Amino acid sequence: MQKSLLTMLATQVPLIEVRAAQALLRGVLQPAAGEPESWRKARQALAPRAMVENGIGVLEVSGVLAYRPDLGEMFFDGFEDSAEVLSAFRRLETDPEAKAIILNVNSPGGFSVGGAEIADAVFKSAKPTVSWVGGMMCSLAYWIGSQASAVVATRSAMVGSIGAYVSVVDFHRMLANAGIEVKVFTNKEGTFKAAGMSGAPISEDHAAEFTRQAQRSFDVFRADVLRAREGVPDDAMQGQVFDGHQAKRQGLVDALGDLDYAKAVARRLAREA
Repeated sequence: MQKSLLTMLATQVPLIEVRAAQALLRGVLQPAAGEPESWRKARQALAPRAMVENGIGVLEVSGVLAYRPDLGEMFFDGFEDSAEVLSAFRRLETDPEAKAIILNVNSPGGFSVGGAEIADAVFKSAKPTVSWVGGMMCSLAYWIGSQASAVVATRSAMVGSIGAYVSVVDFHRMLANAGIEVKVFTNKEGTFKAAGMSGAPISEDHAAEFTRQAQRSFDVFRADVLRAREGVPDDAMQGQVFDGHQAKRQGLVDALGDLDYAKAVARRLAREA
């Protein structure tokens, strides 16, 4: 079945829309009955890379962070499993060869579930930690990276995007134009139950709850940034993104440099520890 589906997509449907192809292939890459051994091995192959180099543990954090994404999301959408990131960090913490840990970050952020736990682990680590960014360290990725003992960025790096949002697609008018109406029935106490249900209108109560959710996430995000980096001003936490120079002026990073410089910082911190 797998071979015939792949052959059909490659030879008979050359103009298939990308998302439609992904949806079809996810059924192959993520069987409904659960992951066979071959797919578990594929998930392991996509796990974040962690290694020890000359006494320094290096953990690569890349892609969109999500808690236990399916294999299709990891293949097609570049998702990174935040649970695996935490496990890899824990392994470096217990590795006697790693005297300090570098987070090599290139991520636009991701879903908050599972992210705060990584931030806590980095903040509470008994080993010196250094976050380095040569690409992007934004949103959830910055939440995590900001908790390190030191943060180093390149001049052109993109840093920040401190904030939170909830995104809901409201297409009930489109369905109504097609003569389709989605009705949702809840218990009388369930004011917020099924909020954001696909095809159903978003009430004012639902909109207010989504805003509260975003605010709660931001409040925790902001508090964690300030516990590690007291000097970050409020006007640098309005969702904007800074380059390396700007991020340093705002207190989001400590220094500018390449990965070798970040490793030198990690070695110095390890000697001092």
